[in-house]
Amino acid sequence: MKHLHFIIIVVILMVGCASRSDKSIGVPTNPLSKINDTLSEKYAVVSDFLDTKIKDRSKKIMIMSQKINTNMTLRILRLNEIYALDSIDSKKNYEDKTFYKEADWEIARKKYSKNSVTEIENATDRGGACCWVADNFNYKNVIFEELRIGSTAFIEKYMSSKITDIEKNIFGTLNYDFYSFSEPIYYENRECMIFTFHKGYIDGLSGSSEIIIYKKKNGKWVQTHIAIPNWIS
Repeated sequence: MKHLHFIIIVVILMVGCASRSDKSIGVPTNPLSKINDTLSEKYAVVSDFLDTKIKDRSKKIMIMSQKINTNMTLRILRLNEIYALDSIDSKKNYEDKTFYKEADWEIARKKYSKNSVTEIENATDRGGACCWVADNFNYKNVIFEELRIGSTAFIEKYMSSKITDIEKNIFGTLNYDFYSFSEPIYYENRECMIFTFHKGYIDGLSGSSEIIIYKKKNGKWVQTHIAIPNWIS
């Protein structure tokens, strides 16, 4: 009888250990799923920002397929010419010298760039990742252009005298506004999301660049700052 009790106790202990062992085994997460979720969040912010810039929803716009180099985002951020949007009147802003912190910038540099500080300080918008596609944006009345802005091929395609008046009327060539975006980066322990934004006009290749800064508030991404260096036009 004692042997029977002993066997029962051993079985109970084995079952208990197995149960605890099963609970300690976590379901492995799919790293690809995490990446996709992150990209979806980033692109949703860029798409929502673009929606705020389009006043005429019937108008076709152009988005440059090639992304602006992330080093340009880091370069503009480092200049610390950052303005906070007024929460009461979004048309007003004031310079915020408290946002930029060297330590946070250095963390972002090491995470998102292989370049030195000096190289970033001389960065251009070229050499960004590929590519923006229609699925990244809610607005669908878009031409995605692979040619680099200002290149001979771009000018030949959109500004050449070979384009007839009839073609201009059909395609509205000289009426296009064009937009460029960098890949968004997380900042300050993912409390902020930052990307470079450029808007230009085909009829003279003029435009302006700035970095857009969002913060998450009450579970939603909200634009709080912009940075507009006076050397960019």
